[in-house]
Amino acid sequence: MDDMPIIPRDAGADVRAYFDARTRQYLKHVINDEVIAEHRRNPHAQHRSEPLGRLLFYFKNLPIEKQYALRRTTSSTFRITTIPRPGHAPVEVDPTDFPDQLAGFHGIFLRKIKDLMENNDG
Repeated sequence: MDDMPIIPRDAGADVRAYFDARTRQYLKHVINDEVIAEHRRNPHAQHRSEPLGRLLFYFKNLPIEKQYALRRTTSSTFRITTIPRPGHAPVEVDPTDFPDQLAGFHGIFLRKIKDLMENNDG
C-alpha cells in the first residue's frame, strides 16, 4: 500500500464547482416574469438586460449533455430533444409542438430554466 502514489486533489475543479454553485444561486434570484417576457419577445436580441444576458451566457456554456436541440416534425412544427451522444438517437424531452424556430428556442429557454430551478446544489 505504501507504494501507491498520492493523487493531489484538483483545486481548480473545486473552484469551478464553487463558482458554478454561486452562479446558479444568483441566476435563480434574477429569473422573473420580466426576464422571461424579454426573451419571448426576441430570443436572439443583441441588446438585452443584464440578468437575461447572464442567464443566456450560463445556458450557452452548459456541458453538451445538458443542452437541447430542436427537431422538425413531419408536420413542420418543432419539438425539443436532447443532443444525442454518438451512436444514439436524440430523445424527445417534451411533446409540445412549437410553430416555428423562435417559439422553439423560447421553449428551450424555459426548459433550461426548469432544469436550473430543479437543481438543488446551488
